[in-house]
Amino acid sequence: MKRIITYGILLLTITLVNSNAYGQGSFKNKRGQTTNDRPAVRAKIDSAKATFKTDPILALEQVEEAITSAIKLGYQFELAEAYYTLGGFNQDMQENGSAIIHGNKALELFKLTESWGKVYKCHYLIGESNAQMQNYDMALSSYENAALLAKKGGENRNYLNSKFEYAKIKMLQAKYDEAEAIFIEIQTEAKKENMIDLLAQVDYKLGELYETKGDFNQAVNLYEVAQSNAYSSNNTSIINSTNSGLARSNPIDDDEYTYNSLNKAQDFFNESKDTLSLLENNFQRADWHVSKGNYVDAASELNLNYTLSEEIGNLDAQLNSSKKLYDVYVQNKDEQQSVIAFDNYKRLLDSSVTMKNQKQIALDNNQLAMKTVEKQLDNLERGRELDQQTILLLEKEKDLNSASIQQQQILLYVFGFILLIFLGVSILVYRNTKAKKRAHQLLYLKSLRAQMNPHFIFNSLNSVNNYISTNNERAANKYLSKFSKLMRQVLEHSQVEFISLKDEIEVLRLYVELEHERFKDKFDFRFSVDESINTDGYTIPPMLVQPFIENAIWHGLRYKESAGVLEVKFTDHENYVEIMVADNGIGRAKSEELKTINQKKHNSSGMKNVENRREMIQAVFKAKIDYEIIDLPNNTGTQVNIKLYRNE
Repeated sequence: MKRIITYGILLLTITLVNSNAYGQGSFKNKRGQTTNDRPAVRAKIDSAKATFKTDPILALEQVEEAITSAIKLGYQFELAEAYYTLGGFNQDMQENGSAIIHGNKALELFKLTESWGKVYKCHYLIGESNAQMQNYDMALSSYENAALLAKKGGENRNYLNSKFEYAKIKMLQAKYDEAEAIFIEIQTEAKKENMIDLLAQVDYKLGELYETKGDFNQAVNLYEVAQSNAYSSNNTSIINSTNSGLARSNPIDDDEYTYNSLNKAQDFFNESKDTLSLLENNFQRADWHVSKGNYVDAASELNLNYTLSEEIGNLDAQLNSSKKLYDVYVQNKDEQQSVIAFDNYKRLLDSSVTMKNQKQIALDNNQLAMKTVEKQLDNLERGRELDQQTILLLEKEKDLNSASIQQQQILLYVFGFILLIFLGVSILVYRNTKAKKRAHQLLYLKSLRAQMNPHFIFNSLNSVNNYISTNNERAANKYLSKFSKLMRQVLEHSQVEFISLKDEIEVLRLYVELEHERFKDKFDFRFSVDESINTDGYTIPPMLVQPFIENAIWHGLRYKESAGVLEVKFTDHENYVEIMVADNGIGRAKSEELKTINQKKHNSSGMKNVENRREMIQAVFKAKIDYEIIDLPNNTGTQVNIKLYRNE
């Protein structure tokens, strides 16, 4: 019976294959056009590349048609080129995982056609995508393969470019000695070949490396050399980057040194009419004036930047200019101008949020179109594999040509085919529903990560205002610096699911230091971190611990008549890391009696958010997190124990 079923399936499949003219060199695309040769397939790929920036969905449709044509007509090179193009589209849409998949498909096909220049490009694409996903070891492997291939083919520029990317990954891994050795090797070869642009990039990265190691004299020398080569090769990005590096590393106590370098760059950008580079230069000049206390000159630079960015429609630059203008006017104690600048900043911020939301919607639509194309191509490839297997089996079973067996088998095949379609549709619906649910969970989790008590932000700004009103400029600057650093880190960490424990501890320290600055007479604090914990390697959901510390300060210690103590302790255990937050305040029961209705609502909302995040993290990432709240005896405080279990 099994033999009969197989034969019937083969017969029906070959009938379907013949009816579609498989391998005959022509087929109808989505628009009803006949595509039957290599130039037509290549034209589709070229059209997709040219269309992608303005109409991504149309470009995806075109590259899908090209892949379909190449599969049906057996064009390996064109199929590889289409997959490589699709991988590039994936990368632009921030779908780096898909970019790696399609890059690998293209790579294997290019190997079959011995197109080694294209194989190099695939390795490079895969390396870039892995680097974006912080898969550094895999990125290193791809760049190493690209370098070996380029060296074997005598492509010295491609070889050095691959080695340069390899060294940059080593820097990201903090393997500075290895990175330095590779950069010096590239530097030597680039000098021989007079590759001025590459020399500018290498010298700049070496300058960064020495700056990181604390050798500022050597860093300055390298930045100067890099800047000279950048001017020669018209590399405006390196010109601005080296000016930033010189401002950070220059040991010479000469106010004009950095400013002269900025003036030279300004003249260069004006002459070349490079507005974007000029905007960055003006921001640097404004920062320089602020560092020297020249607030009027800084405001002039920023107003110029605002006008330039408005002329070219660069909303991000307008927003940055207005924000920096507000900061300058506040530091210069120009209340009237600071109010105007702040109102303008708020208006631009609203516009920026709207534009970012629109871009996100467009990106989501493009990514959805990309997923649809990928599913269709996957089904097409599976169909091709089934067709090829079917033809081989049919040749072995060709002696079984009984009409009655054919009819029975066709009926069974149709029934099985219908069942497969039903199962396939069910699986697709289930996966789509699961994917949407996960997307909603991630979006909700992201919104919870970004939340911080608005009262804290408002009171922090009031503290800055109080310092300013009492002419305590140094305290205001110190407080504002910590506050801005905390806000920046909170916003940056809200974009990722997990951060290192080291980064989380830094955020918590900043938060506690700011609160302690406001309530010095209410509590002291101490942090302790178990030395056995690898704080760089261990990861934690951002902003997980902060609400517990906030409760300890605001609802325990703040109402205590005498000064209390806040203790935050990180302890390493075999299967988990334990974080203890303890205070010797008035305790939860007494705190509840003193709270206003609004305070009770806020506390309830804050703890609800913590519980929601814990449940969501466990559901989405399978990361187990437990916590318990312990009331200390006789209303002498509260202790919270948070356990972060290691993944099995």
